[in-house]
Amino acid sequence: MNPDKRIIIDDLTARVNASPFLIVVDYTAITVPEFTNLRSALAASGAQCHVAKNNFMRTALTDAGLPDIGEHLVGQTAFITGASDVAGAAKAINTFNKASKKAEYKVAILDGAVLTADQIRAIGDLPPRDQLLAKLLGTINAAGSALARVIQAYVDKENGGSEEPAA
Repeated sequence: MNPDKRIIIDDLTARVNASPFLIVVDYTAITVPEFTNLRSALAASGAQCHVAKNNFMRTALTDAGLPDIGEHLVGQTAFITGASDVAGAAKAINTFNKASKKAEYKVAILDGAVLTADQIRAIGDLPPRDQLLAKLLGTINAAGSALARVIQAYVDKENGGSEEPAA
């Protein structure tokens, strides 16, 4: 293999290994200014967009030991990787796609599992992580409060109901 090609493949392999996700997008109709805007939106969420030959990425994925998604690596393909937050990257792509209708998901790999276009789109539609954690905390607190009220009612009943109920 040509040493220059090997350098590119090694760089792609390192990027894929460093990222917990890989999103594959078709960018056929995207103009250069739109692509720049997409890259900026992805950078704000901690992700990067790369364009490489499909054969190079196919080899890099094999070298990284990731699932074979070769049937999706056709046409003009952009590859999105990031440090941690797949939801932020998917949300940036969803927002871009709502405005332009040009960035079509092909497939994604998340922690070694292959996701369809609909699955990655659904991840992008989730509320932000902070909101999900707040909802979880609210659910846990509601259950704890209900349990405390039941225990207090039992204690009040055992004491003959002589105490005033708490407000």
